[in-house]
Amino acid sequence: MALRTPLYDEHIALGAKMFEFSGWEMPLWYGTITQEHMAVRSSAGIFDVSHMGKILAEGEEGMERLDWLFTRSLTGSRKGRALYSFLLDDSGHIIDDLIATRVSEHGFLIVCNAAKREAVLHWLSANVGGASVTDMTVGLACLAVQGPSSGEIVSGITDLDIYEMKRFKATKTRMRIVDTEREDAGEEMHWASGIEAETEPKGAEALISRTGYTGEDGFEIIMNARTARELWKRILDTGGQRIRPCGLGARDTLRLEMCYLLSGHDFDGGQTPLEAGEDKAIDWNHDFRGKEALLRQRQEEYPRLVAFISVGSGVPREGYEIFSLEKERIGRITSGTLSPVLKKGVGMGYVGEEYSSPGTTLYYGIGGRRIEAVVVEKPFLKR
Repeated sequence: MALRTPLYDEHIALGAKMFEFSGWEMPLWYGTITQEHMAVRSSAGIFDVSHMGKILAEGEEGMERLDWLFTRSLTGSRKGRALYSFLLDDSGHIIDDLIATRVSEHGFLIVCNAAKREAVLHWLSANVGGASVTDMTVGLACLAVQGPSSGEIVSGITDLDIYEMKRFKATKTRMRIVDTEREDAGEEMHWASGIEAETEPKGAEALISRTGYTGEDGFEIIMNARTARELWKRILDTGGQRIRPCGLGARDTLRLEMCYLLSGHDFDGGQTPLEAGEDKAIDWNHDFRGKEALLRQRQEEYPRLVAFISVGSGVPREGYEIFSLEKERIGRITSGTLSPVLKKGVGMGYVGEEYSSPGTTLYYGIGGRRIEAVVVEKPFLKR
């Protein structure tokens, strides 16, 4: 049976189209994907992303081993710093991409993809030695407020100076929810004791970070699951006409316009960060598991995840084959959609290095149909 987030009843009340995603019942859309997509690009949207894995790793003895598992140095980061990073196997292949936030001197909250939660838990537990690894997923909820108006909306529900927060900065604060006198509304989040902000003592504690998966300014708010419904309703009430609830359908089209990776699609255990074009998430001065394999790969030719736009009216879809100018099969599409902003078919897929330069003509299709496309620089939208 699929799991449900604390906001399931709210989604049903709002008329959401529900579907099963990575073992969770999640909203696909409330109105249309395009409406929700454009709301985020022009104003703001709120997403329930409580299905994402939330894992706490803490303990002084295991920090060195934990650090070795990530492609960026966790222990070299300041408290409250959120790092986008990878877990790799010894061959340099991606286990998952995730965000690790330093929440105390010897503690990190690791947010991973829902489908990879068990794999990440197992990998961490088997490799961190003296550190404790705790699955916090069910006990914590996560809301993402994204879009140009997200700052002014979130400012209306906390005393925190939102505009002073830098990108990939996180802090613990209190949110002004409707029922602040409930016994559990102010429940302490002791695991984030290292990054508490100076705010009024009333309200629900939450960890808020200036992060997102849409390419717009935005904030992700993690709080105790029991206070999620009040916070969800308060954000919608505060935002009014400036915000609308958004499902995972719009989350996917938004991330694809920015060429952000989707776990299980753009990587599935057989690709490296170099192939995925994410070497910015690698600290080459840091010693990490899988580094030797990546150093060897840097000296060779390897497949590249390219972005391309349809020349005509075609829309690329995952699983379609990619062909060269000579109509030779050279790859497969991993993500594709009709861009609501560009109003063109956009996609990503792995091809040989010789086909990866911007301006290269490709074809894609299924069966006997071939649709022309051109490789472009990432992302599709420049923010």
